[in-house]
Amino acid sequence: MTTTSTLEQHQEPTTRWWHAPFRMFQTNLRETDVTFDVKAVLDAIEDHGADTWLVNAGGILSFYPTDLDFQTRNPLLARRPGGDLFGDCRRAAKDRGIRLMARMDFSKIAPRIADRFPQWCFRSADGGRQIYQGLVSTCPSAGYYQERTLDVLDEVLGRYDVDGFFCNWFGFNEVDYAGTYHGVCHCDACVAGFAAFAGGARLPAGPDDAEYGRWRAYARETVATLTERIRDHIKSRRPEAALILGDSSDIVFHEANNAIGRPLWPYATSAAVSASRTAHEHTPVLVNSVAFVDMPYRMAAEEPHHFATYFAQTIARGGTPSTYIMGVPGDIPYAGLPAARAITRFHRDHQDLYAGIRPIAPLALIRPPAAGREPADAAGATEEFHGWFDALAEVHLAADVLALEEVARLAVDGSLARFGVLVLPDVGPLPPGVAELLDAFVQAGGTLVATGSSGLSGGRVQLESMPATAELAVVGDVESLKGTYVSAGLESTADSGVYTAPTVPILGARRSMAWHSDIDRWLTIIGPAPYGPPELAHGQRTTDQPGLASRSYGAGSAAYLPWTAGRTYDRLGTREIRDVLLSSVPGARTGPDGDPWGCLRLWAPEQLEHTVHRAADGRVVVHLVNHSGLRRRSYGPPIPITGVRITPPRGLHIAAATALVAGQDVPVTPAGELLLPAIETFDVITITTKENS
Repeated sequence: MTTTSTLEQHQEPTTRWWHAPFRMFQTNLRETDVTFDVKAVLDAIEDHGADTWLVNAGGILSFYPTDLDFQTRNPLLARRPGGDLFGDCRRAAKDRGIRLMARMDFSKIAPRIADRFPQWCFRSADGGRQIYQGLVSTCPSAGYYQERTLDVLDEVLGRYDVDGFFCNWFGFNEVDYAGTYHGVCHCDACVAGFAAFAGGARLPAGPDDAEYGRWRAYARETVATLTERIRDHIKSRRPEAALILGDSSDIVFHEANNAIGRPLWPYATSAAVSASRTAHEHTPVLVNSVAFVDMPYRMAAEEPHHFATYFAQTIARGGTPSTYIMGVPGDIPYAGLPAARAITRFHRDHQDLYAGIRPIAPLALIRPPAAGREPADAAGATEEFHGWFDALAEVHLAADVLALEEVARLAVDGSLARFGVLVLPDVGPLPPGVAELLDAFVQAGGTLVATGSSGLSGGRVQLESMPATAELAVVGDVESLKGTYVSAGLESTADSGVYTAPTVPILGARRSMAWHSDIDRWLTIIGPAPYGPPELAHGQRTTDQPGLASRSYGAGSAAYLPWTAGRTYDRLGTREIRDVLLSSVPGARTGPDGDPWGCLRLWAPEQLEHTVHRAADGRVVVHLVNHSGLRRRSYGPPIPITGVRITPPRGLHIAAATALVAGQDVPVTPAGELLLPAIETFDVITITTKENS
């Protein structure tokens, strides 16, 4: 289902170049890449459909003749006539109207510089340096990051009229390229900075220390403050130059990549872009899609269909596509480049559509924070979030992602009111003031769905709208949970060994709660019993605890599942678990007449991901991404999906529709539906209603 609910009036963004749609190509240069043909590279970039080039400038190695004695000039620049590769790139790109972004990396310096300025460097708890391939890691608290980075930027800005900067690996390096853990930095600047931040506390050595959570908060604040300083400094010198970095920069950066040993979550790119676009509608989100399989294997190509999915999901969420290769085009046979080219050129050819596009999903899935939680709790919350995202995507209930940290700001500026439903998947304690704002959301007519630890602090229920009043007990260890279930029946006969309704397991954690007297009970928790040997697998007893309870509050309602339903679905993936989980979301299983949010309903297989936006001209824009080629670790060729239908809600009448990738008009049936052409890798459907035709 897809909503076309009423939204706040769209506000025009500022008019800097990065607020219009653009497409980037990154050539990540090696030391030896100094003699390439700049014109030939620009030919390839233009043919790819990109209009912005990200190329190495300075930091670890300068690809221009730096005069700063604390920088390292690429010794091979002498092989290039004029000795200035970056300058050649700037001049040639400007001649063609291609923007040039300077890639910087301040995370490491040469040993000779580290020996002169040891106070700039990472220092472990035992006083050692962090060294990889002869380079010494620097610390964001110390003078190199805090002061000398501005000198490097000034040198580049003074010589070249660049269109912006990207800073790579910008942060505290606890782990090096090889994955070796070095701990928390103990340089003098960190010792003093953390003590001032944490009231005199000593630095932790690593995640097992009690102060590690506060140190992570210090690290985040240090990086955020430095990012803003760098952004302001660039603006003071060249206002038309953009900074690509964190949330406080001009362009938010996200890297889409695979990694050996990391479980593949197919919606990672989609969720990351959505979270940024929901929170900051007018801030571009650049998705730098990696053409190789992993950092240790930079010359090995990613599977083309996997690579294409990064790009399809990026533009489907309103993000900016970027292609990332090692070297220059033609040096390494990256098999995914033709697929990336096709989607990048599509974005170029339809950039008017992507100008001012905004998300309009009816439901916000709140992303749990990783900061401030124990690693095991953070990992469990991520599983809960993934399980919910998967379930919503599979039944085609359009959802936008919203970070918990951004809820207060959106509530205050009125943006939260565009949602009909907010889902809080095991998000933990709410930040100060957020509970009151969420209660106001419900009281005004919204629906709140919470699971697990959401809105609980020290056993106290933070939300007045919640069906529960207090936490009585938590069962969270694996052994104690075995044999514990949730039944979809209110009057389960499990005591007799007969189950009259679907019964699903609980994985992760469950809570016993005290409840308000005016709740509605929808599911039943069944307590544990022996599960083996088979002869003794009986004796389950229904408890007095509901697996789902809801309560009216003002004009809205709040529902609570006192167990980790999303984590259970993420780990097991059965349809019965999904159905039980989604029973908490009004409208998730009903047709248009039963849904209070006025949805376009998508009828399609589970493997078709969809997103819904409103274009600046009022058209509804539906992106469809085909996941049928999903493998355990990657993607193969997708199977074309046919027979997809879109049904408008009652009161909405479709005047015309076009499938942009298929390149054809979509006829409106006598019943007012759209019957779409076959969806291969992706398609984009633009819908004009009679109301905005």
